[in-house]
Amino acid sequence: MRVFAIGDMHLAGGTGKTMDRFGNHWIGHDRRIFDAWDAIGADDDLLIVAGDTSWAMRLEDALPDLARVGAMKGRKVILKGNHDYWWQSESKLKEALDPSIEPLHARSVIVNRVAVAGTRGWVCPGDSFFDDRDRKIYDREVGRLRRALEPLAGRRDDYDTLIVALHYPPVNGRLEPSGFTDLIDESRADVCVYGHLHGDDITRALTGEREHTRYYLVSADAVDFSPALVLAA
Repeated sequence: MRVFAIGDMHLAGGTGKTMDRFGNHWIGHDRRIFDAWDAIGADDDLLIVAGDTSWAMRLEDALPDLARVGAMKGRKVILKGNHDYWWQSESKLKEALDPSIEPLHARSVIVNRVAVAGTRGWVCPGDSFFDDRDRKIYDREVGRLRRALEPLAGRRDDYDTLIVALHYPPVNGRLEPSGFTDLIDESRADVCVYGHLHGDDITRALTGEREHTRYYLVSADAVDFSPALVLAA
C-alpha cells in the first residue's frame, strides 16, 4: 500500500466560490486534482485529505463534494480544516460519508500496518498571527493530537509506519518547535503531513527531515494539484 496526501482542495460545495481569485494556477484546480489521482492512484492506496476540503457551510451542501472524494480510488482519511464549517460529529459524518472515507479528528487509525494520527492543529505561539485568543485553541489542539497518539502507545508491533496528519503547520512562521513537534518527536513519527499554507508561504514551510520525522507540505498548490507520495509501497 502506498500513501499519498493532499490538502486544501477547496471544492465549491454548491457555493459557486472558485479559487480563481487567488491566481490563474487555480483555474480548474478541482479537475486537475481528480484527473491526477485517476492517473496515479490505485485501489489499494491510502489518500490523506488534510483539511479544507469544501467551501460548504452545511454538511448537506458539502455532500456532492464529499461524494467526489468518496469516488476517488482507494481508502481515504479526511481531516478537518479551518474552513470546513460543514464538519459534524463523527457519527453524523460516518452516516453521510462513503465507506471508503474515514474522518479523523483527535484520533488515530491503522490501515494495513500504517498508523495515522490526526487533528486540525492551530497557529503556533511565536507566529505573527498568534495572539492571546489563540492560546486556548492551540492548547486544545495539542491535547487532541496527544489523545490521537495515546492509543498507539505500546502498539508499535501493530504498525510499521506512523504518520501524523494535521491541517495547520506544526510550527510557527520561524519554524520553531511547538507542542505539536514535541508530540511528533516523542512518538517518533516517521512522517508528518499538513496543509493550510499557500503562495509565498509555501517557500518558507517546514519540509524534509527534522529529528526522526520527514515533513511534507501538501496544500493543493504546493503539490501542483496532484496528491504527493509520502510513503512508497
